[in-house]
Amino acid sequence: MPIKFLTYLLVLCFAFSQASFAQTPLKRELRGVWIATVANIDYPLDRHASTEEKILELRTLINRLHDMGINTVFFQIRTECDALYNSSVEPWSYWLTGKQGTAPEPFFDPLEVAITEAHKLGMQLHAWINPYRCIKNLSNYEFSENHVSKKHPDWILAVKDYKMLDPGNPHVTPYIVSVVSDVLEKYDVDGIHFDDYFYPYEPKIHKEDAETFKDNPRGFTNIEDWRRDNINSMIAQVNTLIKSKRPDVVFGVSPFGIVENKFTSTSGMESYSVLYCDPLNWVSNHTVDYLAPQLYWEIDHPRADFAKLLPWWAAVGKDCRVFAGLYSSNFLGKKHAGADDELTRQILRIRNTPDIGGIIFFSAKSLINNKDFADSLAMNYFLYPALPPVYPTKDSVLPNAPTNGICSVTDSKITLTWDAPVTTFGGAQVTRYAVYRFGRYDRINMDDATALRAIIPANETKYSESLFRSADSFVYVISAIDKSNNESAEHLIIRPE
Repeated sequence: MPIKFLTYLLVLCFAFSQASFAQTPLKRELRGVWIATVANIDYPLDRHASTEEKILELRTLINRLHDMGINTVFFQIRTECDALYNSSVEPWSYWLTGKQGTAPEPFFDPLEVAITEAHKLGMQLHAWINPYRCIKNLSNYEFSENHVSKKHPDWILAVKDYKMLDPGNPHVTPYIVSVVSDVLEKYDVDGIHFDDYFYPYEPKIHKEDAETFKDNPRGFTNIEDWRRDNINSMIAQVNTLIKSKRPDVVFGVSPFGIVENKFTSTSGMESYSVLYCDPLNWVSNHTVDYLAPQLYWEIDHPRADFAKLLPWWAAVGKDCRVFAGLYSSNFLGKKHAGADDELTRQILRIRNTPDIGGIIFFSAKSLINNKDFADSLAMNYFLYPALPPVYPTKDSVLPNAPTNGICSVTDSKITLTWDAPVTTFGGAQVTRYAVYRFGRYDRINMDDATALRAIIPANETKYSESLFRSADSFVYVISAIDKSNNESAEHLIIRPE
């Protein structure tokens, strides 16, 4: 072997080992990705593909994300007052079938497929909804007669060539609530997720909603305060619906990364006065379970420094769970002129910042199309599985532990089986099991992230793995996890003999 090549291998191995051990593995961390369907960004890549191809594509996508270590999928099901699910309220999406209002033929339901596949892999799925956008600037296709713009044109707010539901119209918030209610009634989602499109980015709204304000001021004299209250009221009503109908489902929003520059010594666009987005109101009034701010800038960016924004949002996270949204599509893209390691440096900063509960990448395509980074996640940053965090706004009733563990060993393979626990008083329903492995004489430490071997869906009560030593060298521990990510206080210990 040439000396140069051998030296290169040694340097590479040293760098990998340093990167691997420069961080402490986390047992609790949301590792998410946005799967964008608008404009076919991530799915389906071809809206004219067959049903069979679209189902296979979606399953393959979720499996590949799981293999990277992703544990939470944010699947966009409503892009322009349309549906990538079997909606009772809105028409099927153009981005799914190539014609708005036309169902897939043969029929399939992308949301049902995504939920089933994610849960089968022990992942969680949040249904991502754009609350207000009605017609994008690039939406040059024919809209269904069942589309809200056709049924209720008086509900529509037009800002140049962009059209949205008018947040100040008294019919709009009940309509959005009805959309969310329909999803909650039909689907076993783990979360409802709103993105950052409230009032428009560009062009900024000017006087287009003056008549709505005049007709429905609700006691406000300042139109900007009124706009913020329109959004705040909608968020609060959606939260109330979720808590009453499905209290096990979390509700979160991914706002623009800058609220007001005075908070963070930045100089970028302020969502408070452009989008009329006021996430501090949602936190103080407990109307969201989490925020996922879109921190889409580089460390040391001259106008919006990631290193300044992250700790400010972390401080918000003392009262509300906060996850950092990262712009992987930019930093892994061919046009990115900055540091090659920008994304990995941001991951390390996040992990060293208390009160940031995880990471969400935008978007799935950027990970799927970048094998080197995907491999780095799987073999380094996400080497060990992780449980998503618990939410301070959700119940803390712990599930019972599984029982009756049995171990069988064949050749170099061990198989564990167990019985599902009895549902606790208060209804903590088990959705997954966590499997840990310790050395036979090691102390059982349930906080040791490196001991976590797998997260198994609740409908499976079995785990198998190949062994590199005799089975009696290990002790296995099984715990139960509920939908709110609570872990059983007790656990099942299995000692192979």
